Amino acid sequence: MMKHLLLALMLLTVALLPGCATGGGGHSGANIIVTVNTTPPNQSVVGVTLTVQFTATVTNVTNHSVTWSLTQSDSSACTAACGTIDVNGLYTAPAVAPTPAAIKVVATSVENTTRSGSFDLTITQITVTVTPKLNNDLTNPVNIVKGVTQQFTATATPDAAAQTFTWTLTCDGGGTTCGTIDAGTGLFTAPNAIPATPTGQISATSTIDSTGVDTVHILIVKSRLAASSTYAFRYSGFDSGNSSLAGAGNFATDANGAIISGNQDEINATTATHCGVLSTSTLVSDTNDHGTLTLHTSCAVSTRTFKVVLQADGNGRMIEFDANGRASGEIALALVKTKFKDNVLPLGSSFVFGLTGVDPVLKRVGFVGLFQPDGAGNITSGMLDINDGGVASSLHQISAPSSVYDFNTSADGRGSMTLVDNNSGKTYNYAIYLTAGQTNKAASPLTLYVISTDDPQSNPAVSGTIVFQDPTPAPYDAADFNNFAVSSLTGVDAGGNTLVSLTSASGDGAGKINAIYDANNAGTIVAAQTFTCTYTSSGNGRYIVTLLGNSASCGSTALPFVFYASANSRGFLLDQSSSAVYTGQMDLQPGVTFAAAELAGSFAAATANPGSAGVDPGAFNLLFKSALPDFTVAGKRDDTDGGLGQTLAGTYTVSFNGTGTIKLSQPAAENFVTYLLDNTKNSPIQHFVMINVDPANKDSAIIFAER
Repeated sequence: MMKHLLLALMLLTVALLPGCATGGGGHSGANIIVTVNTTPPNQSVVGVTLTVQFTATVTNVTNHSVTWSLTQSDSSACTAACGTIDVNGLYTAPAVAPTPAAIKVVATSVENTTRSGSFDLTITQITVTVTPKLNNDLTNPVNIVKGVTQQFTATATPDAAAQTFTWTLTCDGGGTTCGTIDAGTGLFTAPNAIPATPTGQISATSTIDSTGVDTVHILIVKSRLAASSTYAFRYSGFDSGNSSLAGAGNFATDANGAIISGNQDEINATTATHCGVLSTSTLVSDTNDHGTLTLHTSCAVSTRTFKVVLQADGNGRMIEFDANGRASGEIALALVKTKFKDNVLPLGSSFVFGLTGVDPVLKRVGFVGLFQPDGAGNITSGMLDINDGGVASSLHQISAPSSVYDFNTSADGRGSMTLVDNNSGKTYNYAIYLTAGQTNKAASPLTLYVISTDDPQSNPAVSGTIVFQDPTPAPYDAADFNNFAVSSLTGVDAGGNTLVSLTSASGDGAGKINAIYDANNAGTIVAAQTFTCTYTSSGNGRYIVTLLGNSASCGSTALPFVFYASANSRGFLLDQSSSAVYTGQMDLQPGVTFAAAELAGSFAAATANPGSAGVDPGAFNLLFKSALPDFTVAGKRDDTDGGLGQTLAGTYTVSFNGTGTIKLSQPAAENFVTYLLDNTKNSPIQHFVMINVDPANKDSAIIFAER
């Protein structure tokens, strides 16, 4: 009897222990699981003074309540230096990051205090980044034209930090001799005359952390065009009669940044012309990142006027704004004049190119290829792929002695190039214009603008770019296609309307790509279509890549493209089969973790290579702001149909994979899809591409944007 009584008492005692119960449906303390995360999830870094909301999920319990506490990363006790957390899991970071900066946020089960979960959190001071700002800022200041304004912007990281700043200006000549700045907005106004000491510094300081400061150096100048320099330019589009038009050229500047002379080559459906750029040409700035370029030449059309949006380095994009045509293009600072020689294309190097235009019967045509120069005016080898109105031909061979180039004769940055197609026997002649860049870096490769000089009634009238291939020479096998990349493609349908698409693809290094794309096909919208397709390599940087699929197995809409790589996952694309003759470029996207706050700042954007006469070229100065929780876009736009200086207003989004949207509400409702090209975890976002995706827009175009 006593044994049975003792057994009953033991069972009762066990039943009363925490987390345990007798009979069915009870919980064991050993099975309690506490999981801790943030809202939104996975916020592992927080800036000083900021808050993070934590949540705890407790399973296998009746009481789901927890108590919150903080410990050092080694689980030792925390002091006030770690910050504070309230009973609801709201963490507040300290004003100064602790040492060490990593802590643990701990949630302990109320039902069983032996069970807990934790989350690792790092506290950091606020980091501020000002734009525009050039590399080697101390010796390479931002040039600001006298009498105009320059909008400076700043971003704070971590991304959740308040995006508000106090702006200050220090003039090296004292007082406000170098200009003034709005302390709240960062809008700088330059003096109307260049001061005796034309330099200064502009700083942005975080409003929540006085240690978060970034500074940019400025220089007040007479012109946005650099003194005693050479600029190259190119444009393409349609003339006033809606016929194909392209131009390329260069001009030199004097000690004050005024245009003094230059060259221009222009080609339309009937004529190719070389003429001079005259000293009456001008670039007039109305703000530091916007102006009007007027080119007076000895060509048949003696004046062309372009609206230009400029980056901090003086390069920019432009659209024609006159009655002579609807074209768009770009302008870039060229190499110094001492390098205008044949050896600028060195022995042992390779260059890839992409060209677009029309053939003698006005069908759309595209060329892509590569060549190897010898540094002395000869092209020793190369290959070429062509799609002429849907008739594609591949691997045309190019070789010496007939294929040549020449920069020595004129020594002014304009050269000539002849490519002889050994397969067909045809000869193609071009004018080539040096811009800038290097022959040892894929990040800033030497680039040339190229345009046909042949009779357009005998040979295709094409224009485009040539880019140094790095690494070179290179095997470029399937394993080299193993990164994220964005492809921007333009074609034209049988009705003359444009087909534009943006694709984000990742190669696996073994012949397969996974991708997502958006398109506006003459008003038919394709939204975030995913597909899995294939690629193969034929060496030397030439690939066959299948794009624009509509299913996990590639699908019926997919097209094969030939791709010539200028670097890993960068280069030129040409559709191999369709009469739409899709052409475009691929750009590296090094990563897939993007956030909306990382786009904050100012960008210059413009239409690139309009595919049809129906495209309305536009030039934009865009200003993205991330004053949390709102992500807004503002700025100005010039376009041929809408007029000058349209005020823009709207919102934007960015997804983790680098795709996003811009929704304009002013001057009218418009919708764009954006694909980012840079991962800010390595550097600030510098470039993105976008297309209009309104069904009413049957002539959309690729728009390139640069910070």
